[in-house]
Amino acid sequence: MASPATFDKLPLENALDDSPQIRTLVGLFAADSQALRDYVTSLHQLSSKLVAAHNQLTSAYQDLAKHLKAYKNIKFSVDNDKGEAVAETLEKFASHISEMSSWEHIVATQIADGSVYPLSRFIDTELYEMDNKASQHQTAGLDMEKAISRYSRCRRKDPEMERREANEEVYVTRKKFHQTALNYYAKMNQLQYSHKIALLEPVLGLMVATRAHYNMGHDTLSVPKLEDFLSNVSVSAKSIHDDQMKERNDTLELIDSIITQSQLMYYAQPPADIAALPPDTTLTTKSGYLNVQKKYMGVMSSWERQYVFVEGGNLMGVAKGEPVGSLLLEIDSSTVVHATDTDDRLHVFQVATSKKYVTLQALNDRERDEWMLTIHNLGKDGGYIKDEKVVPPSLLSGVGQFFADKFHAASAAIGSTPPTPTLAGSTATTTSTASTGATSSPPEVVAIPPDAPIVFDLLTSNEETFTLDMNSENDESAGGDVVLKEDEPRTFFGVRFLGSMGVNVDRGQSVVCEVMRRILAARAIHNLFSTTELKLCITNTHLVLADPASSAVRLQHSLKEIAYWAAHTENHKLVGYIVRQSDNNGVEGTKYSCFVYEADVSGTDVCSALGVAAKAAYEQLLEKKTFEKKRKQETKLLLANIAQLPDISDPPKVSSDGQFLILDGDLPGESPTHSPPVVPRLPQPAPTPRFPPPAEEEHPESEA
Repeated sequence: MASPATFDKLPLENALDDSPQIRTLVGLFAADSQALRDYVTSLHQLSSKLVAAHNQLTSAYQDLAKHLKAYKNIKFSVDNDKGEAVAETLEKFASHISEMSSWEHIVATQIADGSVYPLSRFIDTELYEMDNKASQHQTAGLDMEKAISRYSRCRRKDPEMERREANEEVYVTRKKFHQTALNYYAKMNQLQYSHKIALLEPVLGLMVATRAHYNMGHDTLSVPKLEDFLSNVSVSAKSIHDDQMKERNDTLELIDSIITQSQLMYYAQPPADIAALPPDTTLTTKSGYLNVQKKYMGVMSSWERQYVFVEGGNLMGVAKGEPVGSLLLEIDSSTVVHATDTDDRLHVFQVATSKKYVTLQALNDRERDEWMLTIHNLGKDGGYIKDEKVVPPSLLSGVGQFFADKFHAASAAIGSTPPTPTLAGSTATTTSTASTGATSSPPEVVAIPPDAPIVFDLLTSNEETFTLDMNSENDESAGGDVVLKEDEPRTFFGVRFLGSMGVNVDRGQSVVCEVMRRILAARAIHNLFSTTELKLCITNTHLVLADPASSAVRLQHSLKEIAYWAAHTENHKLVGYIVRQSDNNGVEGTKYSCFVYEADVSGTDVCSALGVAAKAAYEQLLEKKTFEKKRKQETKLLLANIAQLPDISDPPKVSSDGQFLILDGDLPGESPTHSPPVVPRLPQPAPTPRFPPPAEEEHPESEA
């Protein structure tokens, strides 16, 4: 047998012999071809899998980039990214990741062209052709064996024609077998070279595509700008991580401290051997969970756990599942609170007024005593408690109060409004009243009638309704009432009307706050939560309330009629003012009404705007008064000079409007005529310089 080196290829010259050695060699080459087919098929599948992976990576990068870009559109409930630093950083990351997705698409295409396609072509051409030639070689061999067997069975007595046909068939089949064997052997010899190329070219294409991919990424990502960006983000992330660890440690310490300090709160009733804290006797507000007794048909009762709190002098409760609280009891000076043993329960107390009572249960004696003391402190001061240390001074004190008082005094001097009565002992008492030692009852008792009705809506008739142009400078409104003058400064605020009440005095911050408390309590009792949206316009002459949609004026007050204004001492969104309403210009018929609103901005901004308007109005009145005084002096001097003339017998008269002199007689030496008397026009005095009104200021909105 020849050496193994002779087996590198099949000998074509021995193809026709079809010896056992040749058949063995053909079998070896056929097995080699089958092994190559299996290996190449697996390589093709793995290369296709790699292409699919890069395509999936492309899709994943694209989806990741879209998701990062969508961060800026998410509305977080707790947004601590005030400067949008995180959103901008993620936007930059998204741009780089989107570019990386394009690289993955490129490398997937290159691997498909350089690796998968050559393998597919080798399988579909070389190996498929090898299988066809192997099948043809096997068929030709069988046909040759049949032909030889037929020829071998011929006998001497058989006709010559049959022997010749059998011989001819042997010739044809052996020739066909020889040609098929030559092509088959040659193809198997060629396959020994083709399979090397079929393995090297796909792997070479894969490596070239991968190297180009990473070179592209290196050239694009290894730039100073991107390196600085990544370095800054890394430093920022490390700083945030350090802050997070510090916050975590501080939080753990705080949790330990809170747990240590809250040991007594874990007990419903602390044990006797543990020192308990005494109740706080100075509380004026309190909130927490209590058991509230509910009665049905006056006989049956049940206990319901509610969150109870004190709001505006009212005892409110929020049941489980309810969004807002409901009124349990209105605390006033007649409120009585005491401990009781209802239903044989512990730590029960009752809060009662002249109209109703409510039974509550606390968890322990200390909590019950604190609730009782808090309600007692509220009822002691009429149901509304304010901390004198933190209450801001009246908004009409200082400059605002000075110009408001001067404005009302100047208006009364000119004759536009009657003198206003003031309540002695209030914050706005005049010096003369204080000097006489006049005293009166507290504002909470006398200033507001106990049976004063509350109006919850602005009732405007069709005759009183007209349109206010928020941007125009017309002198007259549609209804004929002069509201805005040309070049008159205007300040607008968004408000909601809460209600109005009649009062007996024209000023006092405690009066305004008490009216606010009564209106809010009445709204809670009657479940009135809807309000009227209005646009408040403040000028130097009027205060106008108009509908924001149609600009229809719902209510207007002359600035001369507004005697006092103030914001709530605790809820600065609430603002109110007192308006005087005179009957027949008599002091005895003067009435006062307090209007309460909830402003979109802080009520102090509205009060400041009213103070500025009062100052400007006072300057206008002072200018008018000075002008009238100067006019009278010049008219008097002119009449005195005319009377001293020698040819004037009768002194002239001044017209009713003060603009002309009426001369009834003729001058001496002239013939009498029936011409109308000479009416010379009086000279106009020089106008007094007018100070421009203060510019409008923007007031930031403050929380209630």
